[in-house]
Amino acid sequence: AGPPPPPRLLFHPNCGQKAAVVNEGRTALRPHATDDFNHGVVLSARALRDNELFQVRIDKMVDKWAGSIEIGVTTHNP
Repeated sequence: AGPPPPPRLLFHPNCGQKAAVVNEGRTALRPHATDDFNHGVVLSARALRDNELFQVRIDKMVDKWAGSIEIGVTTHNP
C-alpha cells in the first residue's frame, strides 16, 4: 500500500483584507469585489504534495476589472 491520501485541500483562514474564507475553508470570496482590486489573496491551508492535482472553480465573475485571476503554487506550508 502507498502513502495515505493527503487531507482535503482547504483555504487557510488567514487571507487578504478584501477576501473571506467561508464554508469551513472550502470557499474563498471577495465580499465587496467591485470596491477594490487589491488585497484579495487567499492561500491553501497546506502545501501540495508531489504530483497532487487540484481544481479551481469560479462561480461568479466581476467584469469591472480588466485583469486576470492569478494562481500560485508552493511547496511551503503557509
